[in-house]
Amino acid sequence: MSFNSEIKEYLSEIQEKNLCCRKAFRDGYEGKELTQECPKDTACYVRGLFLKSGFISPPDANFTLTIDCSGDTAFYVNALLEEAGLEAKIGKRRNKYILYYKDSERIEDFLAYIGASKYALMIMEQKVINELRGNANRLRNAETANLDRTARAAAEQCEAISLIIEKKEYQKLPPELKECADLRLANPDLSLDELRMLFSPPISKSGLNHRLKKLIALAEKLKE
Repeated sequence: MSFNSEIKEYLSEIQEKNLCCRKAFRDGYEGKELTQECPKDTACYVRGLFLKSGFISPPDANFTLTIDCSGDTAFYVNALLEEAGLEAKIGKRRNKYILYYKDSERIEDFLAYIGASKYALMIMEQKVINELRGNANRLRNAETANLDRTARAAAEQCEAISLIIEKKEYQKLPPELKECADLRLANPDLSLDELRMLFSPPISKSGLNHRLKKLIALAEKLKE
């Protein structure tokens, strides 16, 4: 059963005690104007209208709730919704007016208003899940980007050191640059934070970065 059908089945089973509320529900379902006798009538009327011609997308998709209206009913119903603090947008589809919400909080408020609070809570829960998934994806993408940058930088450093060795300039390097070159070639997969800890004693990340830049600069000169 679809999310839309499930909500409608739930709403159709609501039994109002007051006769005026039952009549308001029928009037909404049949597209008649509301004759209000008690404060709950408007909500019952809108519930009937939604059951007849409403649609809500699944909570795991983009949130959308629409109600098809015949003639100028959309303006009349929207005036009722506005009084309840739930004014909708009005659009046109296949020569019919529609009322619609695309903001999830407005949809939650609408569902609670017509008696489907449990489904409003489902949407809230799904929003939290979607947000957590989005954050996890962003974090995963950021970590992947960082790993890519680290790998590219390490490859550039190893290439520079290999060129220095090839051009027989390695023996001319000062001891600290030799140590740096040896450790980088032996550990091409390590990040700067991991690599710096292999020095004896460990050096700072900025200090390691400075030495590697010196090696790259020397390789660039050798290329010329």
